[in-house]
Amino acid sequence: MAKKRKTRQEKIILQLKRELAKKSQIPVSISTKSKPSQEAISKPKKIEPKQARITKKADISTLSFDPKLIRRDLIKTLILSLVVISLELMLYLALR
Repeated sequence: MAKKRKTRQEKIILQLKRELAKKSQIPVSISTKSKPSQEAISKPKKIEPKQARITKKADISTLSFDPKLIRRDLIKTLILSLVVISLELMLYLALR
């Protein structure tokens, strides 16, 4: 079974998570205690800052497009292709 490809939105989210993980890593300092505390042994809670959530929402909004813009682009493409095809037909008939 083939792997599912990741969308651009998923890639951006993963990149933000990696950056957040790099920023949240705190360098380990040498302590005088011989045994680590329970806090050091337990897994850290996953806490995302509010700024990361805001940027994710901004990225999502930039990936979605307005249907009016898509329609306008399709109309431009259709007109341009009709012009090119009609030009080819005119040249074909003129040079025949």
